[in-house]
Order: sequence, then structure tokens, then C-alpha cells
Amino acid sequence: MRCRHLNDFGFDSFSPDYGFGGLSLDNTQSLGPYIPDAQECLSCGICVGSCPTYRIRPEENYGPRGRIRLLEKVVRRGEPLDANEQTALAACTQCQTCETLCPSKMAFSELYRQALEGDHFKPTRSLLVSWVLALAMGGEKTRQRLNRSIRIYQRSGLSRLLALLARLPLLKGIQPLLAPLPVPHSPQPVAGFTQAQAEQPLGEVSVFTGCIANLFDTATHNATIKLLSRIGYDVTVVENQACCGAAYAHNGEMSAAKSCLKQNLSAFANSNAVIYNSSGCGAYLNDYSELIADEDKKPHELPPFLDVLDYLEQSDGFHELQFKPLPTQVVVHEPCSQRNALKNQTLVYRLLEKIPGLRIEPLADNQVCCGAGGTKMVTQPELANPMRDEKVAALSSSGADILITTNLTCALHLTSGARNTGFSGRVMHPVQLLAEQLID
Repeated sequence: MRCRHLNDFGFDSFSPDYGFGGLSLDNTQSLGPYIPDAQECLSCGICVGSCPTYRIRPEENYGPRGRIRLLEKVVRRGEPLDANEQTALAACTQCQTCETLCPSKMAFSELYRQALEGDHFKPTRSLLVSWVLALAMGGEKTRQRLNRSIRIYQRSGLSRLLALLARLPLLKGIQPLLAPLPVPHSPQPVAGFTQAQAEQPLGEVSVFTGCIANLFDTATHNATIKLLSRIGYDVTVVENQACCGAAYAHNGEMSAAKSCLKQNLSAFANSNAVIYNSSGCGAYLNDYSELIADEDKKPHELPPFLDVLDYLEQSDGFHELQFKPLPTQVVVHEPCSQRNALKNQTLVYRLLEKIPGLRIEPLADNQVCCGAGGTKMVTQPELANPMRDEKVAALSSSGADILITTNLTCALHLTSGARNTGFSGRVMHPVQLLAEQLID
């Protein structure tokens, strides 16, 4: 007889150590090719204690084991979900931690994507998220108007009014979206072309700028361009590129996500290499080869999408650069997209070690999701904020002056919580710190 639950043997599948039977979430190595079939789930419960939403709301459908059953219902049997099941499945942050532990090699993220593309699972869309994405991708003039509006908001008393309006369902999550904005909000312009700062240029690369990063994180784009040009590359920022599509997918807008894919494939058709700096975008861009089944292109025809950290680490020119000493402590937050999808979180530590005097430590419990989950910090703050607050408590205990993270939405989410605790340090991408300390 096949055992369906470890509880039948007296074991408790929920572990406060977020692991089971000696398995550790620090082991993010691939367990082999995934099997995208919900029937392969053994219901062993190894994944349950690792799930960030289950830890906040310990109900079966708020953990991977319960969600696998819901995905089986939607994807395999083609049956609709009731309202409670829809809410539980939509609450998933898609952190993929369960995949790193699963002995059956379950392709949870692939099943989730299939469910999103079907007819029986449609997460409730946030009109606020859709509006911000539309503005972010609305062209330079639209972004300039939005930037001016944000500055007016920050200088006025509108924040108190919006705190009241945020109680309305239509504006749910507006405070978590606006609270982490840089103060003052003053995005730097990003040059369309930057010439290589080397006697013998190595070639030309393009930088992927994304959507909301064009509004809230142009400093990271400029730092990326500065480092790439210093090691010998001409750097181009293609004008007609789009959102990677992840934000739309998280918001349940799969047709819009596919439109972004098509636009980016067209925009970067002539690019030798496309460099991204946000791990969340990178994880989705690297899935393009699996998402083009309905397109005319073949996987080998796609431009190479590469992480700026990988690109720098593999460049001899980067290792010849000199950096100013910085005798301070930083803690590194490892986004789920970096740990579980890209699996290159160790690069952050290796690159930052180039800065003399810098004391580098991992943020406690890096194996646990911070709750940002793409747009989840806006659409489900009741789950996202408790996850974030655990991270902020660890940050406060660390005594660090700088929090490093490679994912923009994680940075925005953590910044909003850190400000509430009086944290006066900085939250930044590692390339920003490297660019600041670079000796000219």
C-alpha cells in the first residue's frame, strides 16, 4: 500500500527548521530534470515546512502539497476551482523553494504556469498593478509625468489621505507600493549608448531595463553601464524593449506577458548579448526558450540573456579593476529568483570581496522568501508583510549599514519595512556598491 502522508507514521511534516530528515534549504543544487505531472507528488510533506505562505497561514491549500492537488485539478482534470481554492493557489509567491527539496522532482513552477495559461485558474488582477505597469511602459514622456507626480506626492500630505483611501478594495496595496519609493524620488537619466572605456573594445552588449526599474532603479542601470563600459564594452539601451513579462504573469495577465516576450524578441533581435541586473527579470527571461512554443522562433534563435554578475565574474577586465576601501558591514539578501531559479547567489559575495575592508554576511534565513513575490507585496500584503517583517528583524539584529539584494521588488518590499523600524542604512544592488567604490 502506498503511503500518502508522513503523518501516518507519527511524523510532523511541518518543521520550524524549514527542512525535513536532514534536507537543508541551503542545498539549492538541481535534483535533476523535473517531471511536470502532479501525479508524481508523493504527498510526503518535505516541502510543507519550507513554504513561506504555509508558515504564515498553516492550512493545507496554502502549502505546496495542497497546491499540487489544486494544480492537478486544474491542469490534469480541467476542473474549475472554488473561490477559496482560487485564493489559496493565487497566494503562492512562486519562490520555487519546494522544488529544491522535492524528492519526486516536481516541476511546481511549470505546473503553475500551465494553470495560469488555462481557463480554470485566474488570479484576481490588481488594477493598481496594471496601471503602474502601463505607465512604466508608456514611454519617456509618460514616465516623466509619473516621476513628477511621485515627487509632488512625497512633498505633500497626500500620504495620509492615501492611507485612508487604501482601505478601498480598488486601491488595496497602494501604500506598500508607494512607501518604499526613494526619498526624494529623483531617477537618473539612462544613456542610450555608452562607449567602451578601454583602448581595445571587446564588443557591444545591450542592457535590459525592464519596466518599474525605469522608474525606481535607474541607479542600478547606470551602475551596470559604468562597469560594463569600464571593462571594455560598448553598451546600448534599446528603446523599444518591454517588461520581461513576469509582472504581468504574477498579476494573472498571461496574454500581456506573451506580448512582452514578442516585443523583446523583436527589440533584441540584433543583440549579441542582453545583460539584465534584476534576478526576478532574469529568471523569467531565461524561461523564454520554454515560452516560445507558439512563436516562429526556435530556442537557438533567441538572444543570450545573461546576468550582469555572471558577465562581470567571467570577465578578465573586471578582475583588473581597483576599488576604494569601504570599512563597513553589509548583509546580503538572496532573492528566491536568484537562489532557486538562477542558482548564482554566491556570485554576490565573490564580487563584493573585491572591495577592501568590506565585511560581508548573509542575511539570516536567506532560504525563506521575503514575501515580495513579484506583485504579491501589493496584492496580498496580509501574507507578504509578516514575511517581510521577519527579514527586517534580522536586518536590525545584524547591525549592518547596507542591505544588498539583486531583485528590485524585494528591495522595494524590504525598504518599506525597514523604514518602519527606523533603519537609516541603504538598500541597494551589488553593482551599485561596486560602481560607487570603483577607482576612476
